[in-house]
Amino acid sequence: MMERILGPIPYRMGRKTRTKYFYHGKLDWDEKSSAGRYVRENCKPLRSYQTSSDEDHRLLFDLITKMLEYEPGQRISLSEALRHPFFEKIPPHQRLGDDHRERSHSLSR
Repeated sequence: MMERILGPIPYRMGRKTRTKYFYHGKLDWDEKSSAGRYVRENCKPLRSYQTSSDEDHRLLFDLITKMLEYEPGQRISLSEALRHPFFEKIPPHQRLGDDHRERSHSLSR
């Protein structure tokens, strides 16, 4: 499903995965099964859901794409995401500051 939406899983990650769904580092599953048909019919590439070309939509999909990056080292961090241009229209007094993030993180431990 994720490959259908985000594109191919990086080869390196596929090689490290030991499941019945990977063969030589590539996703290998039955597209003719009921699950396969469901994915084929209902899961479209992420960009196909971007129905508007205005700046807000472009920035939203840029942020979502960065948040869903397969490679953890290339994925946007929380602090980077909160500084993403998509959130610039939020008045500064309504944005979460570093003190809120730190308090939230400490409460979740």
